Amino acid sequence: MKNNDIQKTVDLLKALGEFNRLSLVYKLCDCKAPQNAMCLCDCCNVDASVVSRHLKTLAQVGVIKLDKKGRERSYSLDRANVAKELRALAAKIENLDE
Repeated sequence: MKNNDIQKTVDLLKALGEFNRLSLVYKLCDCKAPQNAMCLCDCCNVDASVVSRHLKTLAQVGVIKLDKKGRERSYSLDRANVAKELRALAAKIENLDE
């Protein structure tokens, strides 16, 4: 495995390893449509500015997608990317004998 691939997985796991960020991911798992930061505040016991910072971190590592329309920003879970990255790690773990 290349160092770049390992670093990508490290960044993903770090982003998911924080309680509020993982809470946001769980909340977005239940959402069918993109959400704005204010709609996501109820899943964490932090204010909107902190939620926005967490969303930025999640977007930087490819966990969520950001859609900007004017001043409005909406967030959605990048299900395919997250599932692909976590499956790759799980596959590596399961194939210990190779």
